[in-house]
Amino acid sequence: MRKYFLLGAVALLATSTANATTDYAEVTAKATIEVANTFGCDEIDFGTIVVKQDNHEFVIASDSSGYTIIGEGASDFISMNINDPKSTCHDFYPDLEQINVTTKLTNDKGDKMTLSCHGAEDMLYPELTIPANVKAGTYTGSFTITINY
Repeated sequence: MRKYFLLGAVALLATSTANATTDYAEVTAKATIEVANTFGCDEIDFGTIVVKQDNHEFVIASDSSGYTIIGEGASDFISMNINDPKSTCHDFYPDLEQINVTTKLTNDKGDKMTLSCHGAEDMLYPELTIPANVKAGTYTGSFTITINY
């Protein structure tokens, strides 16, 4: 009896394997590679900015003629040790006018301010938003420019 039981179990296993289905898929893979040229831009350095304590928010905006102070807190701006925070980009031929970038600058305590840049010809013109009640410190950050032409 034991012999017939084992034969029956083997027959059931063989039958269940024979009735199994197999699915498959064909997958197409594709990669498009573009190699980017590199170009360099001068560092954007606003230098040392002195503001009144408990200042209101204001913006230091640069253009081809230098910089201007904009906003309610403009009267809270005292001085800046450089006159021209714009950045020149080198080894680049298409116009930078499609550039419009915003990033955060952070000091070592985690305080933040906003830097926006727009491009024209071979220049980046930055706008630095000094927040209300700004904390002292050196604020740094970086961003990547990608241009398709």
